[in-house]
Amino acid sequence: MKKSILALSITLALFSCKKKETTADFTATDVTGTSVVKGNVNKNVITPNGFGGWQNTNRVNMSGVVVTIKVNKGGAQGLYPNSTANGADVYSATTDANGNYAISVKSNATGVSALITIDGFTGTQDTIVNNVTKTGLYATYAGASVTRNLFMGQNTTFDQNFTATNVSSNPNNISVGTAIVTGSISMNLVRKVTTGTVITMSSTNIVVPANTTVYLSFDKDPTLLVPKVYQTTTNASGVYTFNLNTVAVGSAGFNQDATIWIADYATARDTANYNGANFINITPGLPGVYNKVTTIQNAVYSTEIRNAVNLNYNAFTPN
Repeated sequence: MKKSILALSITLALFSCKKKETTADFTATDVTGTSVVKGNVNKNVITPNGFGGWQNTNRVNMSGVVVTIKVNKGGAQGLYPNSTANGADVYSATTDANGNYAISVKSNATGVSALITIDGFTGTQDTIVNNVTKTGLYATYAGASVTRNLFMGQNTTFDQNFTATNVSSNPNNISVGTAIVTGSISMNLVRKVTTGTVITMSSTNIVVPANTTVYLSFDKDPTLLVPKVYQTTTNASGVYTFNLNTVAVGSAGFNQDATIWIADYATARDTANYNGANFINITPGLPGVYNKVTTIQNAVYSTEIRNAVNLNYNAFTPN
């Protein structure tokens, strides 16, 4: 009986040792850390060259540009080279107001292969004179990508200096500036003058209420190269002002005609009462609609000021 118990104990011991050896097998764990990818993104602008001409080599920082980084999980240069992991980690950020970005990326000690991409975009190639930026024509800015090895604990820098390529539909040598169109808006009332027993009826004009909307349609915006509609409002004196983006006189393909109008205005045509030459008061009139009024200013080019472009609500249709 003792021999049987001893034999059974030896058998169990051998079996236990064999099981322990199986569970002890393991694969080394990949050690990971962090790398930082950072950089600056800017674009070229047009500036005076100091000799009466222009240059396009100066640069300004670009905000809001998208930067992405892709790191594969598996493979010899992946994040986990000792595993069979699939897929990739993708990181994304946008540049700040100074054109800078910084992205923390998981990496390892042996180095991971990271694809860094800075997105291209369509924007305007602007002109800067005396620190004043004037919006230029639309242009394309081609993106860029590069593959870098990232090691944990180390930083990598990747900058992008965008250079404008004119959109094919844009002229290449257009000088963009500004012009002003200004005037006043008035409305026609009935004028009733009482002189003794004699009553004389005529008409008179007063300024429209403040914040009356005025519209302007420009036949070709120099940036968008299509018609553009502006709108503004009158002040307490009935005065309006438009600041227009336009081109220099003689620019081929730009007529720069401006149509200014005020829309139909639903109100009452009141009566202004006078005792001789002295104004007394205004009495409400019949409700109705003052009809739309339009005027045109042709060839509005850079540096011009078109003043006294006045409109008057005169035609009135009562309800």
